[in-house]
Amino acid sequence: MRRTRSAKTALSSIARNRLRTALTMLGLVIGISSVIVLVGIGEGSNRQVEERMKALGGDMVSAYVFKDSLGYDDIAALRGLPGMGSVAPSKGVGGDLTDEGRSTKRSTAEVSDEHYLTTRSLRLATGRNLSPVDRENRSNVCVIGASTANDLFGTMDCLGKTLKIAGVPFVVVGVLEPIGQTMGLNADNLALVPFSALPSLGEETKIETVYARPALEGGVDATKAALFDYLSGERGLSPNQFAVVSQDDMLNASSEINQTMTLMLVGIASISLVVAGIGVMNVMLVSVTERTREIGIKKALGARRSDILRQFLMEALLVSLMGGAAGISAGLAFGMLARSMGLAFSASWDVVAVAVAASTAIGLAFGIFPAYRASRLTPIEALRQE
Repeated sequence: MRRTRSAKTALSSIARNRLRTALTMLGLVIGISSVIVLVGIGEGSNRQVEERMKALGGDMVSAYVFKDSLGYDDIAALRGLPGMGSVAPSKGVGGDLTDEGRSTKRSTAEVSDEHYLTTRSLRLATGRNLSPVDRENRSNVCVIGASTANDLFGTMDCLGKTLKIAGVPFVVVGVLEPIGQTMGLNADNLALVPFSALPSLGEETKIETVYARPALEGGVDATKAALFDYLSGERGLSPNQFAVVSQDDMLNASSEINQTMTLMLVGIASISLVVAGIGVMNVMLVSVTERTREIGIKKALGARRSDILRQFLMEALLVSLMGGAAGISAGLAFGMLARSMGLAFSASWDVVAVAVAASTAIGLAFGIFPAYRASRLTPIEALRQE
């Protein structure tokens, strides 16, 4: 019964000072909504990357050679290793991609062979893949991404048309399905040409990157070990001259970076919660000063210290909980708005639960001192105040 009466008295006091209560709650709203939005965007980004990685096939392994290079005969040797599935070379080529009157700066040319699409889980929207015949005949043909097709030709229906890479003409024989960017690969901006086209582009026939996929499911570790053993054993490279990583390795590294950045931003946003808690304490101290005579009258009529303590603590708690509820609503609303604008946002109900707990803790922690101070007043001291 006393708790119900304390709650009613607290609500009445809050209602009499609406503007002051709203300003007190503002810091809580900003802090809690910021935490929800930042954590939601961080988790949404991680989930989006993970989904795209799965779409590309999470079992791909990449080998990067830094201080040396491989030849096409090394690719043939790697394909003969036990447990090795598809293997594809890769080498970036400089130079602008142009068509008559059009050019694109965002697209890049990459040299590989007919195994590239299978190894990287890319699919054709139209046309055909590169073939061994293209490589053997040194044909100047290419498979391009959707964005490259639209930038240069204004349409994906561009089979048989010619584009130039560093001034060298290539005939389009295939267009890839749109897939977007994931872990450094943007297939939409790709122009894939046969490995045999390197001399015509003025490039050396050296390979710095190899992509591989295991023959059997769950064979990622074996594929990584096979690549490592070949590069360190057959090629005699030291560990600082190359790196062998799986998509899971890259995903874990990306997740760790995102989590670190999210925690840092959440820590900054949490400062506003501390400031808001100080604001709650300040307002409650002012409230105690304004209602000193009221406290004296209640004590003179028989109110106990615990009754006064409960009343002011309840008031601080209600202000914090109302601010927390408003902050959660604002955070979810801003998160939905961010999602509608194309940002990855995933509502984390664990964070919402933490926000409720934080609001309660702030109300109790920063309301206890003003409530204790009010309960310590004697009736004579309180009634003497003007």
